[in-house]
Amino acid sequence: MKYKIIIVFLMVFALLTGCNSSNAIENITVKELSDVLNEDYQFVDVRTKEEYDFNHIEEFGLNLDYYVFSSDNSLLDGLDKDKPVVLICRSGNRSSEAAKILKKEGFSSIYNVLGGMNDWNKE
Repeated sequence: MKYKIIIVFLMVFALLTGCNSSNAIENITVKELSDVLNEDYQFVDVRTKEEYDFNHIEEFGLNLDYYVFSSDNSLLDGLDKDKPVVLICRSGNRSSEAAKILKKEGFSSIYNVLGGMNDWNKE
């Protein structure tokens, strides 16, 4: 009887943790970013247009200014919620906040680049 309770508990725990892993935000380093740049992901730079125009990573073809879309989520309508999204900004702060918005909007796979363009430019 004791083992049955333990087994049931473990099954419920596994089920609940599996459910919580969807819609997760994963922080990645710029090294890890280099490894996924050729993947079929959506790469979004959330810096201002001026920052983006000055310097950006070629694969990050979409520039959605965090300060604009944080108050107008309709700008996210062009993104596929079921396709991984990689977010970058100058230092990782705005992209982290943007990731929370995407999670709230139901995006299933979100990656935030730690250190942002500051770290990318150091490599």
